Amino acid sequence: MNDYPTPREKLRTGNFTYKFKITEDYVYADTGWELEKEFESKWLKISQDGVVTVKANENGYAWDGCTPKKSLLNLWIIGVPDGHVDHRTMLPFTYHASLVHDALYQYLDTVPVTKEQVDRLFLKMMGDFKLRKLYYFFVKHFGAIGVKQNGL
Repeated sequence: MNDYPTPREKLRTGNFTYKFKITEDYVYADTGWELEKEFESKWLKISQDGVVTVKANENGYAWDGCTPKKSLLNLWIIGVPDGHVDHRTMLPFTYHASLVHDALYQYLDTVPVTKEQVDRLFLKMMGDFKLRKLYYFFVKHFGAIGVKQNGL
């Protein structure tokens, strides 16, 4: 068994839902990061040249898209919209950006990159999504409040 870092504890109350799930690893190579050493955990890997891999493992990796979201009566999901479907990918505009951002935030207390770098990557990955600067503002100012980044 690998001695991976554990995801940070996150207090969630209420009826939260996962909206998306990958069943194959997702790799994003255009971070521009150069790290002193590789980071690897059960769900996330960042190579020295900045390639981020969100691991699906045997059961897949699930996340809720852009947070926060709640399930209302198990009929509707209310919360931050993920954008309409991008005709180029047939996925919501924020799909990959929220995937990578959520995985990085899950290990924010131990990853070798700063919260600012993670949030800027989120902005970059949203591409031409019209509300990207608004979404960036909220993750920058309200995301991961109280998380202490160890060693940075």
